[in-house]
Amino acid sequence: MAALELATSFRVAGAYFSEAYRMKRWDGREHLMTFNQRYGYRAPIGLLEDIVTVLNDNKIKFKVDAGGRRKQTEIIEFNWNEKIKLRQYQQRAVNSILKEQKKRGRLKGVGILNLPIRSGKTKTAAAVINKLGARTLFVVTSNTLLYQSKESLEDSLGVEVGIIGDSIWEEQTVTVAMAQTLSAAKGGMREVINPNTGKKTKKIIERDPRFTALIGKYDLVIFDECHHLTSELWRKTMLDFDAPYRIGLSATVFFENTNEHEKGVIWLKACCGSIRSKVSTSFLIEKGWLMRPLIKIYQVAEPNNLQEQKWSQKLHADAIYLNQYRNRKICKLTAKYVKRGLRVLIVSSRLEQVAALRARLERIGVDHDAVTGSTPVSDRNDKIKQFSSGECPVLIGTVFKEGVDIPEIEVVINAEGGKDAKMTIQKMRNLTPHHGKTEAIYVDFNDTMNPYFEKHSKARLKEYESEPAFTLSYVKLK
Repeated sequence: MAALELATSFRVAGAYFSEAYRMKRWDGREHLMTFNQRYGYRAPIGLLEDIVTVLNDNKIKFKVDAGGRRKQTEIIEFNWNEKIKLRQYQQRAVNSILKEQKKRGRLKGVGILNLPIRSGKTKTAAAVINKLGARTLFVVTSNTLLYQSKESLEDSLGVEVGIIGDSIWEEQTVTVAMAQTLSAAKGGMREVINPNTGKKTKKIIERDPRFTALIGKYDLVIFDECHHLTSELWRKTMLDFDAPYRIGLSATVFFENTNEHEKGVIWLKACCGSIRSKVSTSFLIEKGWLMRPLIKIYQVAEPNNLQEQKWSQKLHADAIYLNQYRNRKICKLTAKYVKRGLRVLIVSSRLEQVAALRARLERIGVDHDAVTGSTPVSDRNDKIKQFSSGECPVLIGTVFKEGVDIPEIEVVINAEGGKDAKMTIQKMRNLTPHHGKTEAIYVDFNDTMNPYFEKHSKARLKEYESEPAFTLSYVKLK
């Protein structure tokens, strides 16, 4: 039981500050396996494989009885696009999901496909949908992915794909839905901001009857960018669905239940199952399906008065997103690449930094545009088209970290830094080969102006060094 408890729990960040932990009334872990008198021990189905592994390791006899699992309600014939030929690794990923091994706790249609950026995750998922012939809900995490996924699935399956999101609720046999829209429709206790006072309060939101009808309607639920299921709101929504098949897609899945900073990524398994297929970025580069990136690391040591400062939002602003020295260098590098005729994407998560970079690029005469979360979809598409055509050589944005398909990008500049390994890889949106494209340059910074940010930089560097096909170059700023 101790081994099962360990396999189905994770350390909670900051647990040692809790009085219950200090008084030894709590072990500092969140436990996903629970017990009640009526049902006995219960755990999310995605943890079945881990549970079976523990039982096997302890030489305990058992039987997996999947008789109570809801059956697929209907088999749907899709019109698969015969022009689409899956690559070998994509076909292996499809086969891994369709294969059932009850002795190992692997159920058909349950698992995570850990495929790199630009590896064709949506096409692979479409092949699974086609093979299962299942009514499918495809969950995405952004407005951009909503329409991009709809278009890709329609191209693959030859059917009209529905949409839930962007103020639209139109369902079809295959429907793409935004996680934010589903969570809002689920209702329940929510934290809202009072527009008059700006204070946060809790309020009960009524459940949308359409969400209730949705729960048991789909036989397959696919969560794109499933690393976001560490979010409590989104994972609770995912677990509400009574679907016999559930699949997660992600380029960046790191399972860890010992380090507290991982925020309980065990929930990814709980919602979608274990990793069924894993492909590295370096593999795709070596096969010629992705371009070999040149990672250029520039050291930033200024301002030099931040070394002794403790963490605060002001420190974050002074060191990174409003650091005039750093932003000036970003714009200088951007101008250099534009002069060479390259298209540059600058990635940031702060509107203040986007504004600062735009002001500086304006002063030095570099033509550019910006896309943020508030940019309407039609305007966003127009800006991306102008960028792709070369009409506007620089795009700054807060929405380009994952799922965005712009093959023409040649240079990506990571303006925001960060320590998250998942986001480090997700920002590399320039690896797709494209006609006339000869370079894939990724610019990052070794921020040594403060120990916190130096630690973040080292975490990103470690991620780059883990890929043997990446070329690293350390450059001194002039």
